[in-house]
Amino acid sequence: MMGKRLLTLGIALSLAVVPWIRAEVETPHLIIRDVTGSMPAETFEKLIKKVDRTFAEILEFWSAGPRTEEWGKIIVEFEKPLPNAVSSVFLWGKDKGKRARIVKVYGGGEHPHQLAHKLTSALFPNSDKLIRNMMGEAAELRFGNPVSFPMCGYTTDEWVMALLQIRSFIPLAEIGADQDGVPRIKDRAKQHTCYAEAGSFGEFLMEIYGVDKMKKFNRLSSTKSRPWEETFGSSLEKLESDWLDFVKSKSRGPGSRVAILVKLLQKNPVMACDAAQDIAGKK
Repeated sequence: MMGKRLLTLGIALSLAVVPWIRAEVETPHLIIRDVTGSMPAETFEKLIKKVDRTFAEILEFWSAGPRTEEWGKIIVEFEKPLPNAVSSVFLWGKDKGKRARIVKVYGGGEHPHQLAHKLTSALFPNSDKLIRNMMGEAAELRFGNPVSFPMCGYTTDEWVMALLQIRSFIPLAEIGADQDGVPRIKDRAKQHTCYAEAGSFGEFLMEIYGVDKMKKFNRLSSTKSRPWEETFGSSLEKLESDWLDFVKSKSRGPGSRVAILVKLLQKNPVMACDAAQDIAGKK
């Protein structure tokens, strides 16, 4: 299959090293750079294969083309870690004077966080935060790092159950669109809630309606405002109600893992993900 072909060691790697700036490798669909200029060659080679394999898996899962004819190759830049977070972001930028899709990766070593999510955002750009994160989390769950935000070592369903219990759930209609550019975190706890809910809701839609319906919804949303009824035959309110019933039905039992998240959210909602990652890392 297409994805498997991209994983061969015969990738057309054109390694051009500019010592004071970066190392750069070009694959059939990606341009991968070490912007730090200090990454060990062995580490960079592993990350090249990691990024290329992840993107191939995403293309195969969504049965999609890379869209390079529309926007050129996706640029993946490995940056120095951020002071307080390990993450990746997608943004529209410019490269050599042309508009380009850019995924910046901040830290994470050989296991980047949110790489699959943001590669999916680059593949299916969408200004609607809810839709973008529904698509992105589907990829992160399957091909990414399970310790990534917002899963943080747990499932998005478990986070939703915890949010419901502490009454911090945000109705999906209130998770709106934003503008192209570098994401700016203003409310970390709210951001985590929005990501977790979008991920859980997206999984529900794919399980009940299938991946093709999700692709159709994403495609139609580029010209229409959230075509829920046209795609799924129900309003957002009805879909949301069905989703929450579905999540609750899966969460019957002692719920010890949800109880852990409830305690973390009650103690410090801003740091709940970090605390959950610490717990997951010890298991």
